[in-house]
Amino acid sequence: MPKVRVPRKNVTPRELATVLGRRLGAGYTVEPNGDGRVTVRKSPLAAARVSIADTPGASVFRIRASGPPVLSVATGWGTTRRVADAIRRSPEFRSL
Repeated sequence: MPKVRVPRKNVTPRELATVLGRRLGAGYTVEPNGDGRVTVRKSPLAAARVSIADTPGASVFRIRASGPPVLSVATGWGTTRRVADAIRRSPEFRSL
């Protein structure tokens, strides 16, 4: 499970969904959930869930593959890696 730490606090799920939607492009469906998480789908079998935690002076994003139990690891890993890279490279999370 990749973790990405960025030097910006109080990132909301809606803001994360907006940034990921722009960064990942039209091939991905990005939607915030009601439970404070964001789901990113490449296909019905390849998905990633992102949760946000605030730490002193930063936000930490935990990205986990999701989908059918047997296939989630194999199909979700590429999506998970792309989501983590998009967050790491996003200038929106570098400053206030």
